Amino acid sequence: MKKTTALLLLSITMNTIAIDSLQVKNGDFVKGRFTVPNTQPSDLTVVFPDRSTRRLLHNIAGSQEFMFKAQGDGNAQFRIRTADFAKEVKNYQLDILQHIPVEQQKSPPERQQSPLMQHLAEQLQQASNETEKQKILESFWRRRQKEGTPLVETGTRQNYQLVTFLWRSAKHNVTLWGAPSHDHEPLQRLANSDVWFKTYELRDDTLISYGFAPDIPTLPVNQREQRRALLSTLQADPLNPKTFPHDIQHADKYNYSSVLALSHAPKQPYTKPQNVPHGKLETYRFHSKLLNNSRRILVYFPPHFTPNQPDQLLLFFFDGRDYTDTVPTPRILDNMIAAQKIPPAVAVFIDNPSVESRHQELPPNSLFTRMLAKELYPWITQQLHIKTSPNRTALIGSSFGGLAASYVAAKYPELFGNVLAMSGSFWWYKPDTPSEQKNYIAHLYAVTPQRNVRFFLSAGRYETGGNDDSSILSSSRHLHDVLTAKGYVVTYREYTTDHSYFAWQGILSDGLSTLFGRK
Repeated sequence: MKKTTALLLLSITMNTIAIDSLQVKNGDFVKGRFTVPNTQPSDLTVVFPDRSTRRLLHNIAGSQEFMFKAQGDGNAQFRIRTADFAKEVKNYQLDILQHIPVEQQKSPPERQQSPLMQHLAEQLQQASNETEKQKILESFWRRRQKEGTPLVETGTRQNYQLVTFLWRSAKHNVTLWGAPSHDHEPLQRLANSDVWFKTYELRDDTLISYGFAPDIPTLPVNQREQRRALLSTLQADPLNPKTFPHDIQHADKYNYSSVLALSHAPKQPYTKPQNVPHGKLETYRFHSKLLNNSRRILVYFPPHFTPNQPDQLLLFFFDGRDYTDTVPTPRILDNMIAAQKIPPAVAVFIDNPSVESRHQELPPNSLFTRMLAKELYPWITQQLHIKTSPNRTALIGSSFGGLAASYVAAKYPELFGNVLAMSGSFWWYKPDTPSEQKNYIAHLYAVTPQRNVRFFLSAGRYETGGNDDSSILSSSRHLHDVLTAKGYVVTYREYTTDHSYFAWQGILSDGLSTLFGRK
């Protein structure tokens, strides 16, 4: 029999049934290679010390690897038979490539992507006792307290940075909300310590908001409700001084987010308070006969408001409460008007009567669209004595609000001549829609005559979702391509951001400047 180099080579006599053995203990891992001539198909079986058997290979001609986990302590016997039991087994070879006892079956220490986390892992591994380990951890956390989190290091690629999100002292689990993967990401525990972490390599223009959900309770509910249980512990990063909203003096840790802005992240210059003239915000109640519901309408009036100023803008915002309470839109308008970036603007913030109504009204809804055109628009212009033109009027929204803005403008371009859609839910489609029409808004604009409407569309590079073909990012790109092909005036921008009001508060001023900026 021809011999080859191996960790262990078993010499086996050339009989129709060849038997040899390997000394094993229960749980040992064994990997080998069996070789026979192409003219001699054979089976390889192992008989374990506990007398159980396992056929490792069947009808093998040539060379093939096998592996098994040993059952019992003692001799594992190998049996080799010809596949048809008709011929002698000749010139075969059985090589044992790996034999790893159960006590040695330990994974090597994982090498961390972050150099600082790798250094910490090595320090903990080399600590001689628990007291030394605790001193190392306390030193690590003192530095993080001083320098803040997340941990940011130089990336392995140009224009990228390594970002490590950190949480201390969870008992069971920690989930990162607002992760760059656009999903709820679990953090990893480092060496049974109080350090929980997750490292990403991100573009250096990344700008996102995030939070942590430690020790999420496991509930007797369905998968969707269990996923939502994250909200029960979701809170800000206690070691990150950058927050959204910026002013949190009256908020607890569960009611604001933390902010990551890398070295080349876009600025948000109009969101901070400035010493400029302030407009005023007034509250109205509006009842729709078409929808048979009532809602709050907030109206922003610019400083020195004059109803019939020729270049004055009329802006309609969907999700009105969020664009006054969460996004400081009145402040943004004050600052932009004072800086003469846009003309004076009246802004109408349309509240949703309920969460349920939002999901019914903002996705393409002909009745809600008629309400805007036939009831709310006349009510606003008559109530405020405003005369304006469609090229000075805009529909503004994000997510479902961006979807609604695009749909309403398609139906009533004679009233609404501009669309500012941020992270629009253009993946949406009606039930039973044919597959070729599942980008509903893009299909609508593709099959209808061109309207006199201008667009500002944006999407975040982290808005990819689980199925990229129907994500916000891909569907926004598709809509941009369709609008461009149809001859629309459209500006499309991608930002290294997530799906959040924190991102949209900065993009809002970009969109307004693009659509209405004074030259």
